[in-house]
Amino acid sequence: MSTKALVTDQRIADYGRLVATQRRLHRIFDRSLRTRVGISIVWYEALLRLAHSPDQQIPITELGEKLELTSSGATRLVDRLEESGYIERVPCPTDRRVLWARLTDQGHKVLNEATRVHLNDLDEHFMSRLDPKDLETLKDLLHRLH
Repeated sequence: MSTKALVTDQRIADYGRLVATQRRLHRIFDRSLRTRVGISIVWYEALLRLAHSPDQQIPITELGEKLELTSSGATRLVDRLEESGYIERVPCPTDRRVLWARLTDQGHKVLNEATRVHLNDLDEHFMSRLDPKDLETLKDLLHRLH
């Protein structure tokens, strides 16, 4: 198969459209959260993951893995979130070598504010563009791909 035939394969175009759509939405949501709440979409996801964790805390390494960050990237993120007062570092109750990140009261407040903004953005830029049947199909497809 020629190079032209390979690079014009419809599967590449379809996957590219999926990635481009995800990137576009990510930029829109990030810009909105930065402008309206003062946090990035990555900070929002970190706070959201902490809120969903038992006792609203998890090991910093686990948070980094969930966010697909390197260990140094996770440390920098936790440093910034802690400096902002949204999380605190706490020692692991069973292993003193491990530090956990825990959501603070201030973190809860900014997470609630950001969630309201994000839900509005999801409705405006995502949900409103799909009818209920298409949305159910998309949910099913994404579940299978995940």
